[in-house]
Amino acid sequence: MRAISPAPTTKHSHHPLLPRTSSITTAFPRMPAQRLPRRTAPRSTALEDPPQKETHTNGRMLIVGGGPAGCLCAALMAQRGYTVDVFEQRKPPQPSDARSHRSYPMVLSSRSTQGFKDAGLQLPLPQPQAAFLTLTGRLDLLREDNEYSKQYIVDRVAFGKHIYEATQRQYDGRINWHWGHALQHVDFDRRVATFTSSSDPTAVLSQGSAGSNTDAPATTTTTTTTTTTTVNYELLIGADGAGSKVRQLMQEALAGMKVDAKYSSSTTYKTYHGLPLRQGSEEPIPGFASHAPAQFIYNFNVKGMPTLVMWRQEDGTASGMLTRARSYDAQELRTKISSAYPQIPKEWVESIVAQTCDTSGQPPSPFGKLMSTSRLDGPRCVLLGDAGHPMTSTLAQGCNLALESVRVFAQSLDSVSGDLDRAPAAFTNARLEDVHAMQTIEYMQILSSNAPGATANALERMSAKATMLGSALLTRGLHKLMPSSFPAPVYLLDGLRDARVPYRRVLETMRMHAAALITLAAALLTGAANQAVYLAAEMS
Repeated sequence: MRAISPAPTTKHSHHPLLPRTSSITTAFPRMPAQRLPRRTAPRSTALEDPPQKETHTNGRMLIVGGGPAGCLCAALMAQRGYTVDVFEQRKPPQPSDARSHRSYPMVLSSRSTQGFKDAGLQLPLPQPQAAFLTLTGRLDLLREDNEYSKQYIVDRVAFGKHIYEATQRQYDGRINWHWGHALQHVDFDRRVATFTSSSDPTAVLSQGSAGSNTDAPATTTTTTTTTTTTVNYELLIGADGAGSKVRQLMQEALAGMKVDAKYSSSTTYKTYHGLPLRQGSEEPIPGFASHAPAQFIYNFNVKGMPTLVMWRQEDGTASGMLTRARSYDAQELRTKISSAYPQIPKEWVESIVAQTCDTSGQPPSPFGKLMSTSRLDGPRCVLLGDAGHPMTSTLAQGCNLALESVRVFAQSLDSVSGDLDRAPAAFTNARLEDVHAMQTIEYMQILSSNAPGATANALERMSAKATMLGSALLTRGLHKLMPSSFPAPVYLLDGLRDARVPYRRVLETMRMHAAALITLAAALLTGAANQAVYLAAEMS
């Protein structure tokens, strides 16, 4: 494990989607171009003072949601001198959460890590790896020739705990945390938010009526106290996830705000943990036990069978997710896993079956939903992360898109010199186009892969498949012909993790490539048809 710190001086590899200029600009639209800071020798991994930012105001920022996006936003706002209050309906991260149903792998790219550096946060992330995914029996490696192509595999629960602790350490005393508080109502005109919290059940001892001489036995009753808290704010920031209460209240209060539920995944998963690693013939993939923790994600996938996704934990065990299981009958699941993946040790199969078929445990969890909003702002309020743009796990961009949005918001705030009346609209103008572009790419991937639950018509499906397949074929051809200019076979998807490349540019290029390939195919067909007509005329 290592702490994120500025990288040493390196020559940045040029990405095909970037213009060939001497300067590198940020990926965010409608913002002033910014040259990246000059790279120097690595700093110590010890915590240092965060970068100094201009203090715009002493106003109160109210952040609803204490997940990764909420924590990063709290850090960036505290860095700018604001009073920050974070309200989260869950309890603080606990060690016991590490083996919960919310513990699953995520892949962080430079779109996430740039925000950590901006905020001065140093997180214990693993060493960056060149592999994104391992398929059954082989490793698929991705290029890693500069800091923008690096990626980090992290556990969702552990990452949430690390970013919370790093924010606490770096901005101790500058952020007020309120756990166990659920948002109930927002008065957008008066800028007042109302929360409720419930205390732990309390035992109350009763001896009968006051002043009574009765010998009636004492009784114990359990009560729960509900407390209502009202908070005044200067700016409300909704970072409360896909089921955002802030988004719901904004939609009810703001005329013209639309939310389009484009897709809800019908695929579910269950997690399992604590699989012991075995050497030699007991390894599911040769060399498995010698791989570093969080070095690879292992994907065992056979069509029509349950899918197993695994990763190595720091404690030397393996954890994973079981997906696409049509039944959680123990005998049926054991038979399918054993027949589809005979290389998986029997001990593992038994543990996976025992944990996922336990009816007393958590029910299957869905892989999320894709929702598009018409705006990310309201009067003195903004939506960040899944609150503003819920994503599925299809292209593994949900967390990266969320944390990049936090960074864009901070930049938008700076661009208007901290004017809290103008900042929300500035954020929507700077971010919405890119958000919609990424959601469009994900939706096309969903349609082209025939994912269950998609309700698009035949024309939409055909268009999505033509765009994804056409672009993939053309980019692979360019890679074969000019590998120095196009170093990655599917460099468009490779560009999704590069913070210098706007999502909209990826989408535009995909459509351009698909159109070029379709035009070429049409020209060839037309030429072949004309040739056939000519030959037929000659023969007659």
